[in-house]
Amino acid sequence: MTATMALKVLTPDKTVLDTTINAMRVLLPDGWWGILPGHAPMISYIHSGTVHYKKDNSKRYIALYQGTIEVKPDPDDRTQIMILTSAAEEGDDLEVVEQELEQQAEELRKLAKEADMEFNQIRISLEKSIQQANISDIRTGMQ
Repeated sequence: MTATMALKVLTPDKTVLDTTINAMRVLLPDGWWGILPGHAPMISYIHSGTVHYKKDNSKRYIALYQGTIEVKPDPDDRTQIMILTSAAEEGDDLEVVEQELEQQAEELRKLAKEADMEFNQIRISLEKSIQQANISDIRTGMQ
């Protein structure tokens, strides 16, 4: 019997994948890493891109938009892999998956830009209020 690992890929909205795999490759900040059963415990940031994994001699892919990976053994010494990411798609047609991921990444960038603009508007309003409060204090002679 071939040793296996448990792989979970989670986004804030859903569990993208919860399966048993034989091996995987993932792009980490210091290059591509291979993960096999019995891998040492680790936690790392994951670049946007594709995670390759092998299940029952079939190659599969997960496209994801950044995230964190944790590899650890469970009490039965089975390797557990958990990937937390903001967006991910699983499949075997890599081009379609990467296009869907890019669309999700673009939506996230737009939301982040809108949130940043809203934050700056609130900050400016607060600064104006503080300036007006200081001007009022000076006019009344109160410090």
